Order: sequence, then structure tokens, then C-alpha cells
Amino acid sequence: MDHFCVRLESFQEHAIREHLTQHGVSGSKLETRYGAEGKGPSIYIQDPEGNTVELKGSPSE
Repeated sequence: MDHFCVRLESFQEHAIREHLTQHGVSGSKLETRYGAEGKGPSIYIQDPEGNTVELKGSPSE
């Protein structure tokens, strides 16, 4: 598996990054990526086991 994606109902980059930082997690730069629902904002992170997780917003954002 390359990664798994978690679709976020609300994608507010500043709030997401603040939360991640508080928990010692850094994320990739924000990019628009294509997915099941079309193109939308996306940040990749690594979980404690080294798995890649994509945090994805809706294509309308």
C-alpha cells in the first residue's frame, strides 16, 4: 500500500497544521491532488508506524 486517505469534512490548513504541530507531527506542503471525488487540497503525514496518510479536503474548497 502506498498510502491511505482520510477525507476531512472541513479543511482549514492553518488549524490542521497547528493541531499537527501540537502533537509533534509535520506535514508535506499543501497540494491539490486528484482523488475519488476529484481534485482537492491535500497534506501528507506519516503515522507512528511509518505509514503515509493523506489528509484530504473536498474538491469544492
